[in-house]
Amino acid sequence: MAERSVRPHRLPAFASLNFWRVLASGNIEARPVGCVIAVLLGTFMTSLFTRDFGISLADIRGAYGLSVDQGAWLNTVTNAAQLLSAPAVPLMVVMFGARRILVTSAVAFIVTTLLTPLASGIPAIFVLHAVDGFLLGCFVPATLAIVFGNLSPRYWLIALGLYSVRLTLALHTGVSLSGWFVEDLGWQAIYWQATLFGVAFLALSLVSFPDRPPNRDLWQKTNKGEVMMYCVGLTLLYAGLDQGNRLDWLASGPVIALLVGGIALVAAAVVWQFISPVPFAHPAALLRRNIYLPLLIVMMFGMMSGATSLLIPNFLATVGQLKPAQSGHALWWIDLVQLGAIPLTIWSIRRGDIRLSLAIGLVLVMIGCWLGTELTHVWRADDFALMSMLIGAGNSAVLLTCIAITVANSAREELISLVAYIQVPRVVGPELAAAVLTTLIRKREALHSVLLGSGVDRVRTGALGHSAASLAGGIRHEAYVLSYIDAYQFCFWIAATCLLLAVFLRRTPPHPLANFPPVGNAA
Repeated sequence: MAERSVRPHRLPAFASLNFWRVLASGNIEARPVGCVIAVLLGTFMTSLFTRDFGISLADIRGAYGLSVDQGAWLNTVTNAAQLLSAPAVPLMVVMFGARRILVTSAVAFIVTTLLTPLASGIPAIFVLHAVDGFLLGCFVPATLAIVFGNLSPRYWLIALGLYSVRLTLALHTGVSLSGWFVEDLGWQAIYWQATLFGVAFLALSLVSFPDRPPNRDLWQKTNKGEVMMYCVGLTLLYAGLDQGNRLDWLASGPVIALLVGGIALVAAAVVWQFISPVPFAHPAALLRRNIYLPLLIVMMFGMMSGATSLLIPNFLATVGQLKPAQSGHALWWIDLVQLGAIPLTIWSIRRGDIRLSLAIGLVLVMIGCWLGTELTHVWRADDFALMSMLIGAGNSAVLLTCIAITVANSAREELISLVAYIQVPRVVGPELAAAVLTTLIRKREALHSVLLGSGVDRVRTGALGHSAASLAGGIRHEAYVLSYIDAYQFCFWIAATCLLLAVFLRRTPPHPLANFPPVGNAA
């Protein structure tokens, strides 16, 4: 009986040494879909880690043994450090290639997030968090350029929809996730879930982005001083806004120094662009109406999104005495609505005037904020369902349409400059919104406490058996309710202001991003 020949078993491609050599060298074919998935994953990772860290700050501070003041500065250092890198990343990608920048950042981020929970001693804790923040700033800014460079125009709007919704998804899911991490898995999971995201991002980047030689000529011509001046200025400005509410703004010398120094450096960097032979972020594009108006609306978008991401969990924590894990499910409604609203917004942009989509979104936000002015001290998670769904659907439409209008009115060579300035509404905008809303609630609560207390007959309430402590607690409880009503009124008028700004937008010219109606004059 003849013996059967046995074929040698072939190992899979990834098991060969040659595969890993090619992968490490970057001598691979570009995989456009993988590139886009990688950068979108990086943007979600950045937003989710920032949100989880902010909500769980009290637990992290306790685990590290930091004081309240040290914990507040730890939050500032972590988030402000993003702005040291973010504005310069698009230029660095052009100089050195996406693979070098993103892969190096991912490897470093994996290492630092693994080590950060293990740190001991204040210097090590602050340095590792600063490095975490600096590396987080590397993942978002290059997204738009990579999307437009790797996808067919017919898919641009879909990618922009995912890019825009990741922010609000992270803001809302972060409330539940942070509570779950702290209560069940331990506070270290906040860092190590970012490590897992970093590993996935690294794997996608290694197999998707090919290597290319660096542009040494552009590196030599670029004025590094103006880039550093702009990045440091934004960092100082963010730190001043973050510490402003806690240190009472102009009553604090450090806050004044941070704000004045940041504004001065940013202004000097912008002015320098007009005389620099090779400007890295020339502001000429910002002078067009259909670019600066959408960016201004996005700057105020933080306050409109704060109506759900900030006011609802803070109200449930302050008035309802609920933990993040208990109140987080109130925000799941918003995530579901936003995921459904994105396809509808894309459909309306492609089949009508994009300004109409923006106006509808702003009107939905206004209606939701108006419903928020009816809240009482008995409101709990389910009572916010209708208003949060309206605000969530509206915010999805607002952010996506503003990004689409900005991109459609920009030339491709202007993207690097625009991305540098987009960091202001992307990072500084939400911080400004949080500072304004937090200060508003604090000031209005103090005012309402005085007004309510002045109308109470303390002798009669004492005779009825109410102690002074319980009476003061009841007054402050209702004062907080009234202050949140004032905050929703403020958000309503912010949305109304954005709607007024939208009236002055011009019709968007034809663009491969979507089938915009043709125009005679796109000036």
